[in-house]
Amino acid sequence: MLLALPLLAAAVAGTSPASDTLREQIRAADTQLFAVAFDACDADRAAAMTTEDMEFFHDKDGKSANSREDFRRSVATLCDNARKGGWHLRRELVESSLQVFPLQDDRALEVGDHRFHERGADDVERWTGQARFIQVWRRVDGRWQAERVISYDHRPADK
Repeated sequence: MLLALPLLAAAVAGTSPASDTLREQIRAADTQLFAVAFDACDADRAAAMTTEDMEFFHDKDGKSANSREDFRRSVATLCDNARKGGWHLRRELVESSLQVFPLQDDRALEVGDHRFHERGADDVERWTGQARFIQVWRRVDGRWQAERVISYDHRPADK
């Protein structure tokens, strides 16, 4: 999969951006996935928004999910750690960075930047980091599900 990314990027360079409808559908699916995973900390609902063969790659942690169940466990662990540590995590999509491209076979490619915020026991939210991401979405039974996720270029917040 990772070896195919340069080819995918080259193919997308010649592809027209998505229609406004597709862009809004993918944006809504993205927003819902991260709201369920981070804000609600509902690992089961988050996993249900992915394909069975979902894969998640992280530049700092490596391949952190090789299936829907792996992803569910990863979200559950993140949320358990947050609860134990007394903090809450929120992911923010950087709207101006969002790009969506249609792919064959009821798929779409999403590229963008995101920011991460943490709220501690003092109830003050702090911007703690940022990264870039690539997501491949697949429409299954009329619903967009995350199939491949690559989160990379993680760095501290620009203060």
